[in-house]
Amino acid sequence: MVDFLRSHETKDNATVTAIVIDDDKDTVSVLSDFLQIKGITVIGEGYDGLEAIEIYKTLRPDVVFLDVMMKEYDGIYTLEKIRAIEPDAIVILITADLQSDTRNRLLELNASAIIYKPYDINEVMCATNELVLKLKQKLLEDLVSKKSRLRMLNTILKKRLQNSEMDVIRRAQYFEEKEKLI
Repeated sequence: MVDFLRSHETKDNATVTAIVIDDDKDTVSVLSDFLQIKGITVIGEGYDGLEAIEIYKTLRPDVVFLDVMMKEYDGIYTLEKIRAIEPDAIVILITADLQSDTRNRLLELNASAIIYKPYDINEVMCATNELVLKLKQKLLEDLVSKKSRLRMLNTILKKRLQNSEMDVIRRAQYFEEKEKLI
């Protein structure tokens, strides 16, 4: 397997992390450099779909930049497998394939975005920022929901604890009364 770690072995929570997958090594290098310049931390690179799946499983990036047309294990295969691992993963497909069949298949597999070559890095960044913002919003909503449920559980537990303390006091009073009667 190609050494896929680029420069960071751990995920920095303050930045967006990505992996870049394309069978053309120059394309991977150039896109990775552009993304780094734009503030996205590229934590992995790969050159076919099978490798992409392994890199994804290992690194769990925020975004996957994935070429569609690769000699072995193309982007469609890879997208399908990543969706099986994480249905909400952000997977941006990059392709020169303008066929409607390809586009329809990518949409069926819920591609996060489809960007056509030759692309403008600003178009890539716009799509990435929009998708990451949606993800962060969803995570924030989940967090708010969980926080609300925790408050509710804490209230229930507090009442149960108070009731339990009252039961201990009542038991003590019962045994005191019982001792007086004996």
